[in-house]
Amino acid sequence: MFAMIGLMVFINSCSSDDGEDVDPCLNGPKASTSNVKKSLDGEDDGIFITEVTGGTAPFMYSIDGTTFQESSIFGNLAPGNYEVTVKDANECTATTTVEIGELPIVSFADQVNPIIQTNCMVSNCHGENDEIPDWSTYESISANAGIIKTRTGEGTMPPTGPLSSTDVQLIADWVDQGAPNN
Repeated sequence: MFAMIGLMVFINSCSSDDGEDVDPCLNGPKASTSNVKKSLDGEDDGIFITEVTGGTAPFMYSIDGTTFQESSIFGNLAPGNYEVTVKDANECTATTTVEIGELPIVSFADQVNPIIQTNCMVSNCHGENDEIPDWSTYESISANAGIIKTRTGEGTMPPTGPLSSTDVQLIADWVDQGAPNN
């Protein structure tokens, strides 16, 4: 009696239909960064996230080209430029650069509050209109910090007209540093 032994062989090949070898990195990873947070003046607290399209998972990430990690998040960074390398399962790599800027320390009491009191606490607006939040206190201003940043950045606030680019940036930087009561 004869026994049949079945053997299946799977060949993983990188070749095209015409027998030519195909570069496995042809559709390799492409890297970009998002959610870049500036470092507060004098601190090493910048952060960013690396995003990948294409390539073959799993991915590894590095900001020194040598030491790779599984996480796409890099934090505790000083201000400066960083070159990010992404490596996929086929050892294909992609690089991108990101700049961690530096946020100046902005004072609520000396810089932000005077802008708001002069431009927003005007007739028929914040503080005098029951339908609009009263911005006469730090608590009410900080509770609305994100809205204030967005609206002043878009130029839709205050009612007296757009703020100067310097004032808009001061408000944005204050909000980005956590809207401190300083």
